[in-house]
Parts: sequence; C-alpha cells; structure tokens
Amino acid sequence: MARAQRDFPCALRLPPGESLTLRPITPDDSDVLQAYVRGLSPESRYNRFFGALQELPPAELERVTHLDRRYDLALVAETDVGAVSIVIGEARHAFTPDRLECEFALSVADDWRGRGIGTLLTAEMECRARSLGARRLTAEILRANEPMKAVALKTGFSMADVPRDARLVRIVKELAPSQMDRPGRAAGAPDLPLAA
Repeated sequence: MARAQRDFPCALRLPPGESLTLRPITPDDSDVLQAYVRGLSPESRYNRFFGALQELPPAELERVTHLDRRYDLALVAETDVGAVSIVIGEARHAFTPDRLECEFALSVADDWRGRGIGTLLTAEMECRARSLGARRLTAEILRANEPMKAVALKTGFSMADVPRDARLVRIVKELAPSQMDRPGRAAGAPDLPLAA
C-alpha cells in the first residue's frame, strides 16, 4: 500500500538507521508545534515563513491544528531522543480547488539537517498528492533557500521564476497518475482508504 494510503502514524527509516514517525498535527499539538517553530534558527524560520517571526501567530496556529486532514494536511516528524519524543520536522500540503495541483511546504530542525529528512518529507507529500489525484506538486520557496532548492533538484522538481516576486522561485513536479487512475483498473474496484 502506498505511503499516503497507510494509517498514521507511520514510521520511516533514515539512511543512517535512525527512525522517525510521521503523524498528522491535531488540535492538541498547539504547544508542540509552537515550541518547534520557536526552536528553529531565525534563518530557518525566515526560509519557511518568508519573514522574521518568533512564533506562529495565534490565528495561523489555530488554522494549522484544525485542517481537514485530507486535502489540507499538516504532519510532524518526530523521533525519540532518550525517553523523550521530539519534533524534528513538519510538512503541510494544500490542494487547489480543482484538486489538480497540490502546494506544499516543509521545514527540518536545524540540528537534524543533512540526514535525508527533507527528502523523506518531500516524498511523503508527493505520494499523498498523487494518491489524491493531483497532477502537479508545487511550492514557492525563497531564491536564497539553498537547502530546499537542493532537495527539490534531488527529487526531480523543475524551477521557474515567480514574476510577481523576484525573491521567490517556484518548484514544480509533474505527477504521473496513480495506479488507481490508470487504464485497465477493474471497473468497480474499491478505492483504498486514505489516511484521515
């Protein structure tokens, strides 16, 4: 079963053998998410949110913790350090109204960069977008955000300028239809359940 169709939480392995757990953000995660954002370096917060902020504004925190969890989803990546579970990354996706394009964003905790977490989160967003019928996965990132540009190139995205804002680059990946969308699928075959 594709990652996007598994129940959450789900465990993923990082290349060096460490593991992380991906799970949807819930209304109970306000404090956890806010602590994660506060713990990012100023540069990482600027790259993720396109501005200088110390924490998420209350209205944004409320919105992110109350998404529909299918077409608008926020995930946290956690790992155990000793006996404590800590957030080491987050990712969000939102579909356009026609459901053909899915925009995503992510961040990785500064101390956990360079371990493949950004690549895993991007792959998860791609898998979910494809399984829900999107034809394109997109993001607008800061032109100076070299780590995210590297992940984008590594995972097959193309890059284009954003004419309305010279600070930004738009990354795009065309998605092949999922197996369920391909010709030859048995008529009336049941859809696999999607994680809520």
